[in-house]
Amino acid sequence: MRTGSRSSAVAAVILAMAIVGGCSTPTKDTAITYTYEPQVSFPPLKTYRWANARQTYRQDPLLEANVRFLADRDLATKGLALKAEQADLFIWMAYEFDYISFSYDLRVLTLNISRADSNELIWRGMASGIIRTDATSDELKKTVEGILVNFPPK
Repeated sequence: MRTGSRSSAVAAVILAMAIVGGCSTPTKDTAITYTYEPQVSFPPLKTYRWANARQTYRQDPLLEANVRFLADRDLATKGLALKAEQADLFIWMAYEFDYISFSYDLRVLTLNISRADSNELIWRGMASGIIRTDATSDELKKTVEGILVNFPPK
């Protein structure tokens, strides 16, 4: 009896993840999640600036530049403006690679958004899976767009 309940709970969690992730998954192998502070009023927050990326190991300046470029384009279409000083929001990314057969595969990409005045984290979007970052693939573009599809929350 206990095993049946546990199996049902696991199946429910997997189904919920598939439904939520399926709505914004940029590629078949990438899952996207997001969360935010529901008490924050996002409409007045119109400017942002970037912080240095935070990652567990292996710095990749080219990846960071590409993610920033893609995110800047997407955020501009949402009415947000990049501003070097006195911005409303502070954005930083984190990412993790796996080392598999003499190559590094991007496995996790996270965009974190905080209030610039208090550094209080108010939104986070994360993609996990195998994310190709080469110039011949549009997976990174789809991943960044997928992460930001629900920012700002409505």
